[in-house]
Amino acid sequence: MASRLPSLLEQYLALPPEAALIVVTGVVGASTNWLVLRYLCSFLGGSPAGGGDDDDGDGDDTAVLLVSFMRDYSFWRDGAGRLGVDLEALSRKRRFGFLDGLTCLFTGDGGGSVPVPVSQQHPKPLTWSGGSSSITASIIDALEALQQNKTKKKPILIVDQPDLLLAATATTATDVRDMLLDVRERAPGISCVQTFTTIGQGQQQGTGLERAHAALTLGVAHEADILLSLRLLDTGAAGDVGGVLRITRGGGGGLDVEEHEYLYRIGGDGGVRVFERGQ
Repeated sequence: MASRLPSLLEQYLALPPEAALIVVTGVVGASTNWLVLRYLCSFLGGSPAGGGDDDDGDGDDTAVLLVSFMRDYSFWRDGAGRLGVDLEALSRKRRFGFLDGLTCLFTGDGGGSVPVPVSQQHPKPLTWSGGSSSITASIIDALEALQQNKTKKKPILIVDQPDLLLAATATTATDVRDMLLDVRERAPGISCVQTFTTIGQGQQQGTGLERAHAALTLGVAHEADILLSLRLLDTGAAGDVGGVLRITRGGGGGLDVEEHEYLYRIGGDGGVRVFERGQ
């Protein structure tokens, strides 16, 4: 089993305060996937099987809704499983919900998707037939379904790569940002983790799509309480370093953040080593 949570990141992966916004950005070659999996592990992994036994801490009744526009359910299920978190068992306990924003976004139905237990309790895969308003409505419905799990805690929302909509539809950066704001306004108190892909440091923003990505990520970064930015090494590839993780206070500035910059390396088994420069 891959290592669960890097010790240097535990304080940043802990359950966030109510209504907090955490923004995670990556670049091509420095994906945000491993951080999202660690958030799932932190929020849901109250027991080795992710079942949330009563004697295992504060996360035992926390529910998470994951909305992913870049990866399907099987990717997250298998990745979480390697960290000891059983998403299917958690979905049966109404502690985990998944909305597929990739498989059926433009087909108008879920007929082509692989059935997963989560979809039996929550809305069908997301579709673009009604534009951003239909996606917002589906997310709100799924959050409300998770809040019926008899816990006093509000669920946590993770929105993975909504910037896909910029490339796949005629929507604008303002439209996507407004959609994300609308979800947070209609679900007050919900803590949210959002991930985006950015243009690499030093690269020109030559196309309209690249400029739209930059505008979107800059806008949400100004709203964030915490900003975690992944990038490649400035000096190029290195065999023992996968990339750089920088943690800063976001423009929203609502949380007291201990700012750091770490190096990380992802192993072949999915495990991640996070360390200081010079170690």
